Amino acid sequence: MATYTISGTIKSIGKTQDISDKFRKRELILLEAVGQRDQPVPIEFTQDRTGLLDGFEPGEQVTVSFFINGREWVARDGTVKYFLSLSAQRIDRAGAAPAAGAPPLPPPPTAKDEPISGDDEDDLPF
Repeated sequence: MATYTISGTIKSIGKTQDISDKFRKRELILLEAVGQRDQPVPIEFTQDRTGLLDGFEPGEQVTVSFFINGREWVARDGTVKYFLSLSAQRIDRAGAAPAAGAPPLPPPPTAKDEPISGDDEDDLPF
């Protein structure tokens, strides 16, 4: 799976959410300058990567390395929906070189890493 990068300004950093006892996530909203308007791009940091956002503040210029994850989900009525997320692997301040000797990026998370619960009233997988 390919790794992508995006650079921009941090708009907001969410709090860590414990989705289940085995899964947690934290969302970063990055403003990417495209054309006349900045585009808000939500990027998920999951599991132990939620701590990567500690020490970052809104307004900072950063570059984020991520994988694109797609998921198919079939509702109880048979309707098929597709979901897309950007799963962060690394975040660096703009102009900062990655740490010397930084370990290679781990493999991207898979659909089995994300919880699926059939107990939701709205029948959505998140």
